[in-house]
Amino acid sequence: MPAEAEQAIHEAEILLGWFFPPSMFSKAARLRWIHKVSAGVDDVAFNPDIPPEVALTRTDGSMIAPRMVEYVLGSIFAIVQRFPCAWKQQRERCWQSFPVGLAKGKTVGVAGLGEIGAAIARALHANGMRVVGWRRTRTECTSVARVYAGREELVPFVAGCDFVVIVLPATAATKGLFSSDVFSAMKPSAHLINVGRGAAVDEEALARAVLDGRIAGAALDVFVDEPLPPTSSLWGIEQILITPHVSGPIVPEDVVGCFLDNLGNYMRGEPLKRQVDRSRGY
Repeated sequence: MPAEAEQAIHEAEILLGWFFPPSMFSKAARLRWIHKVSAGVDDVAFNPDIPPEVALTRTDGSMIAPRMVEYVLGSIFAIVQRFPCAWKQQRERCWQSFPVGLAKGKTVGVAGLGEIGAAIARALHANGMRVVGWRRTRTECTSVARVYAGREELVPFVAGCDFVVIVLPATAATKGLFSSDVFSAMKPSAHLINVGRGAAVDEEALARAVLDGRIAGAALDVFVDEPLPPTSSLWGIEQILITPHVSGPIVPEDVVGCFLDNLGNYMRGEPLKRQVDRSRGY
């Protein structure tokens, strides 16, 4: 509980966990190392109460990636096989044949080619899809057929995609990156899938784009505000799948090994692995 944590924080040298109450850090006089069991670290990377000499590390994204890979594949297969239509007909006890698609041969864009994004790209390719990638800076990635880079290439990146998968961290550079202009450049038949951070998407612009038919729909697991407020316009849109941030669950057996490996380094005074660049937020 937050109250119990704040009572003990003044003695802590190492913090291991997923969420830390922001107010506790100003009381952490002995703190030397924070390890996030998640891949996302935006909640602590930009906290001014954490001194720069405190090391910040995170779990290796490849440990979390298998579950996120299945979420993305499941979303794509459900969309092309039109499962939402089948579920609607089942509720209505309606037997009506409908055409279905094929994921093989579709072009999927992966925005964010870190450990998780690269794993998703490899799985998409293994399932017969053409995969392209986008990242902020031009660094080649063997997991995709082509790398687009920078804001100036974001529109060309999305324009040719049947699906766009977002696996981006929350930083000042990614906030609202997927805006109305980007959605207008996508195919009317395209779908957006977000398993990165909600802040990368302008949610109101996305809602309007789907309702206006500029894109076909979306599968969203992350949001600007979580829990997603009941007043959000996203809730009422049939073409948008909403899940409560379940694509990358923190399962102890998936993530504890990264911490234990680093703990040995810490005890020996050796450099820690998977350190976060706090100026970049990842």
